[in-house]
Amino acid sequence: MEEDKHDKHEGHSHEHKKSHEEHHAKHDSHHEKKHEAHHAKKHEGHEKSHHESHAKKHAATHHSAKKKKKTSYTKYVVGALVFIAVIAFIWSRAGQPGPVDVDDPEQYGSVDVTFYVMSQCPYGIQVENAIEPVLDELGENIDFRLEYIAAEAGTGFQSLHGQPEVEGNIVQLCVQEHYPEDLIDFVVCQNKDPRDLVGSIDECSEGTSIDVERLKTCSEGGEGKDLLRTSIKASQAVNAQGSPTIYIDDKQYSGARDATSFKRTICQGLEGHPLCEELPACGSDMDCIGEPGKVGICENPGKKDAVCTYRDDELIELTIVNAAECSSCDTTQLKGLLSQIFLNMKIEEIDASSSKGKAFIKNLALQNAPAYVFKGDLTKTYAWQTNERIRGAFRPDDSGNFFVMLDDASGATYILDEKKRAEFEKLTGVTKGDNRPQIDFYVMSYCPYGNIAEEAIEPAYQLLKDSADFNPHYVIYSNYQGGGPKFCLDDEDKYCSMHGVQELNQGLRELCVAKHFGMDEYFEFTLEMNEKCNYNNADECWEPVAKKLGYNVERIKSCEANAWEDILSKELALNQALGVRGSPTVFVEGAAYNGARAASGYAQSLCAGFESMPDECSTESLASLGASAPASDTPAGSC
Repeated sequence: MEEDKHDKHEGHSHEHKKSHEEHHAKHDSHHEKKHEAHHAKKHEGHEKSHHESHAKKHAATHHSAKKKKKTSYTKYVVGALVFIAVIAFIWSRAGQPGPVDVDDPEQYGSVDVTFYVMSQCPYGIQVENAIEPVLDELGENIDFRLEYIAAEAGTGFQSLHGQPEVEGNIVQLCVQEHYPEDLIDFVVCQNKDPRDLVGSIDECSEGTSIDVERLKTCSEGGEGKDLLRTSIKASQAVNAQGSPTIYIDDKQYSGARDATSFKRTICQGLEGHPLCEELPACGSDMDCIGEPGKVGICENPGKKDAVCTYRDDELIELTIVNAAECSSCDTTQLKGLLSQIFLNMKIEEIDASSSKGKAFIKNLALQNAPAYVFKGDLTKTYAWQTNERIRGAFRPDDSGNFFVMLDDASGATYILDEKKRAEFEKLTGVTKGDNRPQIDFYVMSYCPYGNIAEEAIEPAYQLLKDSADFNPHYVIYSNYQGGGPKFCLDDEDKYCSMHGVQELNQGLRELCVAKHFGMDEYFEFTLEMNEKCNYNNADECWEPVAKKLGYNVERIKSCEANAWEDILSKELALNQALGVRGSPTVFVEGAAYNGARAASGYAQSLCAGFESMPDECSTESLASLGASAPASDTPAGSC
């Protein structure tokens, strides 16, 4: 699943870029005409009045393209692997009509629309381009904003696609701050080639009111950093963990992500707008979200007489069997996600050591905690009937009365059998009662999700390195993509990596640095390599990095040449024994870690493993690491 997801992400970006090049070739003349009319008639006076209003009303917050943004939010949580199995989006393009004059648009009301995105994420790009024609038509009635999913660390900002994305986030925030009327046209222009969002500033400012020098002053200086810092906080406030996360009128939007569906939902918040009159009420079931907690069905989809009808979902009961002694067995996120999938569900939590818990474990052959057991006819729920991948996430028991969520789907890894758990702890080197918790983190050296985990674990290491153990590991596949020298290091294709053999070589070098120089040097080398090199050039790029850091390059080469099989065989054995399949996979005290990919999240989990906590686990020390759930954390995201 992890491999397919990564490959899909890469391919979608290429196809998406092509479609937008075609789109812009078709609509360049439309935008030139739109800007000539729009700016001549309106923007000259609007910019002055808007910024005078901004100075008075928005001293502490961002302003929108039209007016002040509301500040109340409804929080939703995105789950782990199940997220991939549940959500299937429709990526269709709608027709793109030109602007239509509407007398006194304010009489129809307004709708707040906020996209939480990453500037280089192809899925974020897709919804930005999809909303553009809607803003062309209904922009006077839409309070549109972009907020960015990233994180702030001690050394600067982190974003999933690296420093270029951080810079792109800042550039677009500066446009939003100073030239909100030009925001969507500027962003859509940059989306033609999102690889260099700084380099396209001049080109994408043409035909707009943007002062390039003013924009660059903002994006290169402290103002741009402050804007990103504030935007990150806005994304964290709604727990936006994936790009895009969409809110319309302060409610999370889960419908289709095409222009028509966006327009339809926005029109539901407007009163009698003439541009909404001929729009079908729904194009698919995904458009029917008017009654939260009920199943929405689109009858006669896409037709003039289309209508949404609503019904209660099939009633089911969920029993969660958990282990009180498991410090990492938090069920909050997955409960929230399951409640969004199965809309008529009752939840009970029981302890594995109770008589009822023991009966569940014995009768249903439960292996790991937390275990999610469903009673009722799961096959009659809307999610089961409409999503094939949901059906693959469960196994029925022999009686047919229960459905048990597979551990692969829930992420459960805490072994319920005490004897087997003891064997597992021995394998991983965990020693209970030694007052020295350990974290084992499995990554690919150039998986962006793994790099984010490394960069978040490093501050936790600096805080707790004298009290806890930090053990780096690498995700290794056998016979990946059929094997061969492109992906694998050996002739038998036992040792392979997803992004190619140079990624595996780099993982080996990083383990050699940890072995021969220490963990301080490991983190220093790894983070520098994350920034300076990539999976296409690591074999040539690493030596200058190591020399700059003052390491003995020959010693690293010797380790790589002579100890590679011993090191990688042990890594592969651990991968197989622990069921490691994606980057990052993290264990704390032998239990899978599914918390926030943030320094404070990792540190808090380690601190929970102490019998006697050190001073470094004080509230003040943990607070110094920053927020515990950064918006860049995307539990579903892995290579």
